Amino acid sequence: MTLSKAWGLHGVMSYFSRSQATARPPVIPKPKIRPVRNRNELLRRYRKPLAIACALLALAGMLNVFSSGQLSQREVVVVISDIPAGSQITSNQLAVQTVRLDPQDDEVFESLEPVSGQRAAVALPAGTVLRSYSLVGPQLLAGSPQGTVAVPLRLSDPATVTLLHPGQLVDIVLTTGDGFEKQINSETIAKAVPVLWVPDNASTSEFGMLSGTRQSGEGIVVVAAASSLSDDLAGAVSRGKVSAVLVN
Repeated sequence: MTLSKAWGLHGVMSYFSRSQATARPPVIPKPKIRPVRNRNELLRRYRKPLAIACALLALAGMLNVFSSGQLSQREVVVVISDIPAGSQITSNQLAVQTVRLDPQDDEVFESLEPVSGQRAAVALPAGTVLRSYSLVGPQLLAGSPQGTVAVPLRLSDPATVTLLHPGQLVDIVLTTGDGFEKQINSETIAKAVPVLWVPDNASTSEFGMLSGTRQSGEGIVVVAAASSLSDDLAGAVSRGKVSAVLVN
């Protein structure tokens, strides 16, 4: 082999070896992901993972409640027919049923005798577990500020009672004078006091204030007020006309 041919063969081999050494792997294009522009689009994109996460959290919460023994089967008094607020409770409106409740709940009743004949402080729909604070009595003031008392009031217009219900806030207004010998004067003697009790047929009157029938209870309602106001409220009807004004 001549020298020129040897150098030519060496040059070709050097070229191919350099080409193989400098060869680069093929570039794989990355998928283009359009950026999220708003919250709704973000929720649509990840709705399945979010739904799975929420379901797992709910399942974990349920397992925690039932496994930790927070609820237990208890036989308690349950309302089986609707009871209007202020009405007298009879035994045929109640039943002892097994319900899952907090074992530390001591406001419930386990027999009918303690509650039969008492009055409902609030409306009790069927299926309600009867508790002590749902009845007219000392329990009405449960959770009230220290020094709060229950004061019976006789409203001058008994038909006004049809507008009231337990829990409604009212201003008590005393109006004195007759416009002849004495000038008429109105004074708010209690502001935003909650109604605790109304007569049993006050909230079920068919025609409300337009009814011509006399309401049972003769306009008597019970409100919660500070003890410092109890004397003024209880004796207000002897000094003039007592009215209740509904407030928010």
